Amino acid sequence: MTPRVSVVTTVYNGEPYFDRAIPGILAQTFEDFEYIIVEDGSTDRTAELLREVAARDARVRILSPGRVGFCRAANMGIEHARGEIIARQDFDDRSYPDRLRLQVAFLDGHPEVGVVGGHYVLVDENRGERYVRMTPTGHEDVVPAMAKGIPLANTFATFRRRVWVEAGGYPVVSDLEDLLFWLKAAKLGWRIVNLPEVMGEHFVHPASFFHRTFKYADRQRNLARVQAQVVRELRLPSWMYVFPMGRYAYAYSPTVIKRLLRRTLGGSQERDL
Repeated sequence: MTPRVSVVTTVYNGEPYFDRAIPGILAQTFEDFEYIIVEDGSTDRTAELLREVAARDARVRILSPGRVGFCRAANMGIEHARGEIIARQDFDDRSYPDRLRLQVAFLDGHPEVGVVGGHYVLVDENRGERYVRMTPTGHEDVVPAMAKGIPLANTFATFRRRVWVEAGGYPVVSDLEDLLFWLKAAKLGWRIVNLPEVMGEHFVHPASFFHRTFKYADRQRNLARVQAQVVRELRLPSWMYVFPMGRYAYAYSPTVIKRLLRRTLGGSQERDL
C-alpha cells in the first residue's frame, strides 16, 4: 500500500544522535508514512545501526549511495519517495508526536498551500540559548520574512511532492538550499505557511557537519546575498534591502546584541525557556 507521507532524512556520521530523529518520527500519531533515510557515506557505525533500525521497523527504508553531499542525498531520498507529501527531518533534531498529523491535516484543508512548517524549540549550544522560535505564520508574513532570515526550519518543513518537482528539486549548492527552495516555491505561486504549534526541537551545536564546514561570518555573508535575491526576485519593497545589508554587522555582534537585533529590527518572535 502506498503511504501518503514520505519522511526524508539524510545522515553523515550520525552515531551520537540515534536518540533524536528516529524515535521522534517512529512515534508519530499520524501513521500512514514511510521513513527514508539516506546514509551519506558515514565513516562511523551509522550504517550498521541504521540496518538494525530497518530490521525492527518495516516503515524504515535505507538508501546508501556513498558520499554524495547533503543536497544530492536529500534529492535522492525524495526521488525514491512514494508519498504525495514529503516531510523533511534532520537526523540530529527531534519531531514531537503530533507534527505530521497537524501538518498533513492543514495541507489537506488548504490546497493552495505548498509548504508548511511550524514553531520549534531552538537549542543553541554555541550561544547557550534555549527558546521557542515563533515563526511567522501566514504567507503574507512568511514571504517578507525571507528577506530578513530563514522563516521556516527545513528540518520541520512538510511539502507537496509536486512543489519539489516543479521547483526542480533542492538546488545543489553548498549552503542555504532551503531558503532558495522556498524562494522558488513562492515564485511558482505556492503559498508557504507555519503552524502556530511547536513541531519539535532544533539543535545548533559545534559538532554538526554544517558548523564544522562553514565559518559563521561566511554563513552570514551568504545569507545576505540570498536575502537580497529574495527582495529582487519576489519584488519586495526596495527599502527591504536594509536587512541583507545589516546582516554583515549582525555577524560580528556579541550574543546579547544579536538577541536584541533579532527581536527588534529582525522581528523574530521568541519565547525564552
